[in-house]
Amino acid sequence: MIEQRIQTSALDLEDILIAEREYLMAGLVREAANLSGEKLAALESFEAAFGERTPIAVSGETRQLVLDVIQLSEENALLLNAVRNGVTSLIGRFQRPANDAFVGSYRQGGSQIAFSHATGQYLKRV
Repeated sequence: MIEQRIQTSALDLEDILIAEREYLMAGLVREAANLSGEKLAALESFEAAFGERTPIAVSGETRQLVLDVIQLSEENALLLNAVRNGVTSLIGRFQRPANDAFVGSYRQGGSQIAFSHATGQYLKRV
């Protein structure tokens, strides 16, 4: 009976994790985020299936299913981390445009004037 509950909850969680991975791989982060409520409910059900922290004797098939769910969750965590790093990088690029932008004017030596150092007294290169 306990093993059946573990298998059912693991399969439910696995289905959600597979859908989440497909969304993340397709770049559909919003859709992946929309699965968070279902994923949380499935995870709580999965944890509840184990009951107390006493050892449970399960078949090799069930053990492999649980290992597959763990692997899927770790892979999805890596994908989510990659998304987070990409968004952080993008935000950083938007926060520092003044350092990278030039006003189109030049100093006497011919070097460009960065936008952040522009004072209104430009020397145009001819």
